[in-house]
Amino acid sequence: MRLLAAALLLLLLALCASRVEGSKCKCSRKGPKIRYSDVKKLEMKPKYPHCEEKMVIITTKSMSRYRGQEHCLHPKLQSTKRFIKWYNAWNEKRRVYEE
Repeated sequence: MRLLAAALLLLLLALCASRVEGSKCKCSRKGPKIRYSDVKKLEMKPKYPHCEEKMVIITTKSMSRYRGQEHCLHPKLQSTKRFIKWYNAWNEKRRVYEE
């Protein structure tokens, strides 16, 4: 009986610890300065259990100064919101010229 109680207590502590650590998002408050032309892919990922906010993942081109790295931008920052807005406008304009 004591072994079962100890196991349950340990499980409860592990769950509490994971919630404290898991409530933090992996996106940094300040990301690198990335040019629109360096972006290969922009992804908006939904909320995950370890993050209470959506995630903005940017993958850079292999020829850029960041060489194909992925960067997670904090979605609530004004700079991230502005980047997404201007990147989408730039991308649309680029598509029109390619056609």
